Amino acid sequence: MLLPVDDPFPPLDLSWLDPEPAACPSLSPVEQRRLRRKISNRESARRCRMRKQRHLGELRAESSRLRDENRELASRVRTLAQQTLLLRRANGRLLAESSALRLRLTELRRVVLLRQLLTHGGFGCLGYEQELASLIA
Repeated sequence: MLLPVDDPFPPLDLSWLDPEPAACPSLSPVEQRRLRRKISNRESARRCRMRKQRHLGELRAESSRLRDENRELASRVRTLAQQTLLLRRANGRLLAESSALRLRLTELRRVVLLRQLLTHGGFGCLGYEQELASLIA
């Protein structure tokens, strides 16, 4: 509930109506109280309508701000989703390249080991069978 510090709206102009019902001697005290209450209720209803209108304006401004923020966040989400897709593709390519290079490295190690066995006369050595088994695997 909003409580205004200073009422920005001037009081309702009731100059057409006698603001002091007691000034009318033709009215009974009961009628005077009823008239004062009626005037007070009208003024209260006017202030209530003004508060409601001010509150509605604040809600509309907040709604507009939130819609703008939502659009901005949706745009950022789309951008991040696109970047994520590009990174996943690049990661997939790098993983495939890494796997291919690992396989190539294994093949090169076999070739080097086989050359060492052939050039150093590895045949007949005790470790020959073990090295040969690693080449086959």
